[in-house]
Amino acid sequence: MDFSELKISLTENKAYPKYMQLRDQVEEYIKSHKIPANTQLPDIISLCKIAGLSNRSVERAYTMLINDGVCFRRPKKGTFVCDRKPTTDVTMPQVCGILAPKCAANLENNDIFGSIYRGIQAKAQEANIDIIILSERSLPVYRAALGDNLLGVLMLDWYSPENARKIVENFPGLKLIFVNLHLPEFESMPDNVSGIFNDDFSGGFAAGDYIFDQGCRKPRVLSLALASDNYQRRVSGIRRAAQLHGIKWNSDWEFYSGEQTKNRDDHFEIAHNYIMELVSQKESFDAVFCTNDLLAAGVAATLDNLHLRDKVKVIGYDNILPYLSSNGKFPTVAVDLEKMGNRAVAALVDKEPLPKVQNIAPQLIFR
Repeated sequence: MDFSELKISLTENKAYPKYMQLRDQVEEYIKSHKIPANTQLPDIISLCKIAGLSNRSVERAYTMLINDGVCFRRPKKGTFVCDRKPTTDVTMPQVCGILAPKCAANLENNDIFGSIYRGIQAKAQEANIDIIILSERSLPVYRAALGDNLLGVLMLDWYSPENARKIVENFPGLKLIFVNLHLPEFESMPDNVSGIFNDDFSGGFAAGDYIFDQGCRKPRVLSLALASDNYQRRVSGIRRAAQLHGIKWNSDWEFYSGEQTKNRDDHFEIAHNYIMELVSQKESFDAVFCTNDLLAAGVAATLDNLHLRDKVKVIGYDNILPYLSSNGKFPTVAVDLEKMGNRAVAALVDKEPLPKVQNIAPQLIFR
């Protein structure tokens, strides 16, 4: 049984978007045609042609199917029908599960998680481990079906502290490794939970050490207010660097935008508005540390337009999109996301008790 007879009929309905109609019709087809578990669904391009929708709409439909436990994904291989009934007949090698609810159907192309995945894939291939992307609904089924073959699950998305703790509570005894995202009070989570993170405190310290060595004494910090505390750790690092340079820190130097945005233009607008406000208030400042490169690029561009770039140092963080710091001509603290992914799989394979946290050292890159 396959999807050769799949026909999609969509209507214009603002209350019922086409990607949701597609998701429902694919699930109905699976049920009505009794499609066997582990059957591969059409690839995104093929389903785009069948449904007459964009890649993004099809990706959203597949992400919903994965998150609802109807399907699971094997990166680079495709999307497959879930096994609704646990069975011991699943013929798989050892498996590394991935939970990435918001980008499950397009993990490889995500700016952040795509880099982490490349590290996961390299180590998984070396260790002869299969990779499957699951959801909270499908994870219990595959945990029962695979038993000890499911080595553990890597958490690769932006979880709220409440949601993260709920997942941890639902899967006691299963190795759960949070990658990149450090949540408040993470160290108090159960023993089956560990983390592979960037050493953000050290990265923030390195950024501060650099600008203070350049003679800056009136820095500003531009950040976003996130559920995770990665950015706060970066700011804590620059505060510590200021202390060691004999600079009395002023909390008014820190600005956190409350906008929970991942849109690049929004970052640029936040940065532009922040600098314009400082200038309009005639604030005296000689450096701006931004907790990501999108904000830093916006700050650098605004200072260029105001002809103030020679008076104010700008430094960013992440290096996820290297062209930002390269084109903007500002140094940045580079996070090694691929190494995080590689270390996460190595931790799953390791039979020894895991340390609660493994920090990956960042690197200061000069432009």
